[in-house]
Amino acid sequence: MKFSVIIATWNESAQIYSALRRLRQISQPYSTEIIVVDGASTDNTVELARQWADQTLSMPSANRGAQLDAGARKATGDILFFLRADSQPPSQWQQSLEHFWLSGHSRKASGTGFSVDYGSGLSYRLASRMANWRAWQGLISADHGLCTTPEIYRDSGGFPAVAYGEDMAFSRRLAKLGRLVLLKDMIWPAARRMRQLGPTRFLAERAWLSLRSKLGASPDDLWRVSSGL
Repeated sequence: MKFSVIIATWNESAQIYSALRRLRQISQPYSTEIIVVDGASTDNTVELARQWADQTLSMPSANRGAQLDAGARKATGDILFFLRADSQPPSQWQQSLEHFWLSGHSRKASGTGFSVDYGSGLSYRLASRMANWRAWQGLISADHGLCTTPEIYRDSGGFPAVAYGEDMAFSRRLAKLGRLVLLKDMIWPAARRMRQLGPTRFLAERAWLSLRSKLGASPDDLWRVSSGL
């Protein structure tokens, strides 16, 4: 089974080199394809990514949904694994995904994600539980490492071309085709915005952005706020 890991980047020079190097170290080289899709970074993200990625694509602007969709269209793997640039997947991520997608349990599933661990400390543990509880309810975010097959991806319509909320929109599309399954293996998102604001302020900001989105705010404006711009 071949895996296509698709990563959307924007000004990730501080961590992209080490993140991709670790991903290579824990992955089987013969069955792993890494595709990095950059959204007009103004640093040397692309140059650093090229040292570890099989494909490095460039987009005219930062738009995570459009970037991830472009990567999915270039992918040649049997499994599509959408990963944040600053996340650390489980060391046995391929074995876990392969076991699930080759088992009979996958027949009614449209996607999977790993259980998130934001770190130690009561507030971070609570944030992890909240994120995983939401995933158990059928909405898996990008922090969990969304995974599906190329066929299901095409049937779902894929990621919408929006800069903010693309993961939840894609998760809802997948949910129409089958159940979303949260795996027990842990993934460690850097969650830089959460660490910058603190879990309480971060969750409050996310709730406010969600409300603004429902009221019709521009995804580009919401992305700028969520990026701290």
